This record gives sequence, structure tokens and C-alpha cells, in this order.
Amino acid sequence: MTSSKWLTPEQRRLDASAFAEGGQAIRHRIQQLRAPVERLDQVARLYNEARFARTYVPDPAHGFPYLTGSDMLLVDLTGLLYISRAKTPQARRLQVGAGWTLISCSGTVGRTVYARSEMAGFVLSHDVIRAIPALDGIQPGYLFAFLSTRHAQAMLRQRMYGSVVQHIEPAHIADLPVPIPDDREGKAIDALVRSAADGRTTAAALLHGTAAHFDSLAPGFRYGHEHERAEAIASSTLLHGRLDAFHHAGWAAEAAEVGGDHISALASVSRPSLIKRVFVDRGIPFVSGVDVYHARPSYRSRIMTREAERAAAFIHAGQLLVQRSGQRYGLLGRPALVGRSLDGFAASEDLIRVSPTTPAAAARIFSFLRSDLGRRTLLRTSYGTSIPHLNPDGVAGIRVPALPTALQAEAEDALRLRELADAAEEEAIQRIEAWLDS
Repeated sequence: MTSSKWLTPEQRRLDASAFAEGGQAIRHRIQQLRAPVERLDQVARLYNEARFARTYVPDPAHGFPYLTGSDMLLVDLTGLLYISRAKTPQARRLQVGAGWTLISCSGTVGRTVYARSEMAGFVLSHDVIRAIPALDGIQPGYLFAFLSTRHAQAMLRQRMYGSVVQHIEPAHIADLPVPIPDDREGKAIDALVRSAADGRTTAAALLHGTAAHFDSLAPGFRYGHEHERAEAIASSTLLHGRLDAFHHAGWAAEAAEVGGDHISALASVSRPSLIKRVFVDRGIPFVSGVDVYHARPSYRSRIMTREAERAAAFIHAGQLLVQRSGQRYGLLGRPALVGRSLDGFAASEDLIRVSPTTPAAAARIFSFLRSDLGRRTLLRTSYGTSIPHLNPDGVAGIRVPALPTALQAEAEDALRLRELADAAEEEAIQRIEAWLDS
């Protein structure tokens, strides 16, 4: 039910989306709080850029890391594309600053990201609204946490337009009401968000160190991409039952055997049966093969509990998930850690489950699969041309070298920091939601 009084503030829109999810009621509730309320454009500068030509380059030395509206959601920023420094003269205007809140404005509208320090200097897509906090008026972490609450999300989606591909523009959300908490609470929430961002950045640095160690074990990589032309002579004794050139020549074949324990000795590897998607209002939260790679993974639907049980689709904290199908330059083969926030959810059958015997084994396997050597080793086992696939047997048969004691500890610290970051960020958002619901 919609009040006629809401038509004028919404510019007399008659489409249901403008009044769905209680956006107007939330605005009214915020105005009734015993706290100062500011417009979003008064506490942050909002803008997005015009479309621009993108010329991709294979060499990171000649390009800027490029973040799309989807990439910015990822917790692991390895494998990004690079756009040319020479052919992007407006790059400085497009680059991200640490502490900004990034808001997706096309497709899935309203997804928010706090720009951590490892993102600073990355070039950002035109499909993202930048919210640059006014440092004398609001805490950057609080701004992000507020815009991530279910209350702010409802107000953001209230202003989107388009029937097939939804959009939103900075002008549409400029009047979003932002309640300002007392200084002590604002700083506490800001500290939680900053600690989460710093933890993820530190974890990434630690994992870069372990990846560098694994990559140093290889004799040297000549090919930087699997699509380059490559030639090799394969011995009949080393065919491994494979006659496809990808397995024997070029990018993947450079992953020389370096020894170590098979993954099957460190973990059990499995894949659920085909999951029948029976979506229900009450059931098991279901995550796709994309959701699990996000810094703040969330579910968009629920499936019938009976179907999740039939397919053995549940995932559990401490498991590693590996994308088993897709393009070799995408998420195929990339590892994801199941944190406590996803414990007990159901996940797509396109995710291979790796269940380590110990946290130490989890850190060792994860850091190896994240390295260039590990990725090439894993994708060498893939099969299929249009849509390559992996299978559990191929994953289980991969050898994982041991890490030196210090690097093993760093790998374990990295996964622990990611878990702590998830908890801190979630606490910040929940504190604001509890305040708005009070």
C-alpha cells in the first residue's frame, strides 16, 4: 500500500519499484531519530565518469589495474585486467582513492564497497558511483557501513530505473537521508570498517608472499597468457591420456611438477550432484559460483531444504571452494574460503568442495592454488574448449609443495585476518541497523 503523499517526493513515478521495500517509510523513520540528519550529497561528493575507451595490455608495467562494477566486490584482486597507461590520458580522474565508498549503479544496483588501500590508484569503471566522504563532516567507515545497511539499500533501490538493466545516477540518490551518530559511536563504527579493510589488505600482502615462493619453484614462465601461440614436443610416455595441445604446450604446460603432497592427502575433494533450483521464501540460503568470491558474500535466494539435502549441496566454514567451469581467464579454478558467515549455506554444483584435514592444510592448499604456478597446474587438468571444466579427481591429484615454516604461518595468518575482517565489517553494519530499528 502506498500513500498519495509519497508521489510528489518521487517525482510522481507510478512504477511499483519506486515504492517497494518500504523506502519511503524508512526515510520517515530516519527523520524521526533523535540525531542530526544530512543529505548524502552534503556529507559526500557523488559522481561517476562518462564512458571511456579501454585498451587492454598484457604487461602490468604498461597498464593500470582495472576494476569493473563486479571486480570491485572481490576479496581477492589478483587476475585483474590492465588498461593502457599510454592510451588512457584521463586515468588520474578515473583512479580510486582509499576510504571512498563505491556504489554499483548498473545491473545489480546498490552494491557497496569500502575502497581499501590496496585498491588505491586502480582505474574504476564508469558503472560505479564514487562517494568521497567529506572528512570534516562524516567518518568514511561510517558512511560505507550506513550505505550497506538494509535500510539504505532499500532507499537506493527505490531510485533505480530501467526494466531490463537497472541503473541509478548520483543525482537520484543525492537526497538520501544520512543520520549522524554521536562522535563516539561514529568513530567506533569507522574503526571497525577500517580494521576490516586493513586486515584484508594485509592478508593480500601475506598471500602475495606465499605465491611468490611457490612461483620461485618453477624454472621460469615464458608465456604470460594461455592464448599465445606455443609449440612443444610431447613424449608418448608423458601424454597422461591427453591429446589436447593446451595440456602439453604453452602457458599451462609450463607448470612443471615440483613435488609435494597430493591434495587428496591433505583434504577430501568432492562435488555435489546437480541441484534442482526450487526457490522458496523459507529454505536454505543459496550462493552461486560468483557470490563466494566477494568480500561480503551474500545470498540472493533460498532453495528448498529437501533439494539441498538431496544434492549434498551444503558448505561449511573452513572449506575451500574451487570454481569448476567457466573461461580460463575468469574465475575458473580460483579458490575461495568458506567463512563463518556462509556456514551451512547451500552452494552451486559448479563449486568443487575441498575439505582440508587441518587449518594448516587449508592455508597451504589455498595459497598454492592462488599462486601462478598453482593456477597453471590446476588449469592444466581442465578439459573442454568452449567452456572448460575441472573435476574433483583432477583437483585431488595436484601436488602441493610444503611451505617454509615462516611462510606457512603467514598463510594461516592471512586466512585468519580475512575471517576477522568479515566479522568486523558485519558488526559495524549491524550496529547501525540496530540503531535504525530502535
